[in-house]
Amino acid sequence: MDVLQEYFPTKSIKHAEARLNALLREEQARLDKIATFFNRENAIDQDNLISELPIISKFVSSYHQIFADYLKAALPQHKVEVKCGAHCGNCCHHYPMSISPFEIIALYAEVRDSDALFTYMNKCFSRAERFQSLLDRSGQDHLDEGEDHDPEEKALHDFFNEWLPCPFIQEDQSCTFYQFRPVTCRMYFSETEPKYCVPLHLQTTLNRSFIVYLPDEIEESIALLSKHYENLNLSEGLYEGMLQMNALEGKVFYGAV
Repeated sequence: MDVLQEYFPTKSIKHAEARLNALLREEQARLDKIATFFNRENAIDQDNLISELPIISKFVSSYHQIFADYLKAALPQHKVEVKCGAHCGNCCHHYPMSISPFEIIALYAEVRDSDALFTYMNKCFSRAERFQSLLDRSGQDHLDEGEDHDPEEKALHDFFNEWLPCPFIQEDQSCTFYQFRPVTCRMYFSETEPKYCVPLHLQTTLNRSFIVYLPDEIEESIALLSKHYENLNLSEGLYEGMLQMNALEGKVFYGAV
């Protein structure tokens, strides 16, 4: 998998980056002001999450929209035909990690209104439990046998091998919450046919997939912004994050939205 590429700073890329930087700085300043007003280190906690939810959701929507513009500018520089299309969903069998807390909050706010919430949470639980089991096994193998691998990377690969679809993927392979999917789900592309985006071919030359990363400066701004959500103790894993937000339902979301 080609996971890194330097992008030539075209006008459209620089414009998208500038808009992202401006959006993140504006939100950072807003949350800094809240933290200062309440004389605390972090702005968001259980006490004000309900009142902040509409603003967080609006911010996340803008964040995703500008990221889409960044992708539109960056993808042509790969100089390949992206074969990803509707109703594929093969990459939706990975275990989504590195989810920003504000994205988890915004997505859960949509998921919680679904009639299938109980089913979604059960599936999130089974996948989170399975991944933890694979992570524990990988870590133990690393200690017992001195295997030269990163336990988390091995667990992520093993999870993909088990071919468990994301709880939000429907039978036709479309995403129920496609509009609200996190950046992690938006940055993965393939220049080969979907039939090669499966465990059998993932680490072969038949599969040529790549990830469009954001510039380090923007990633650092996102990390800094995420600190304002530390009091919620949300995981960076999508399924764990959904479960944690569900656990807060009675305390935070009851009667909200």
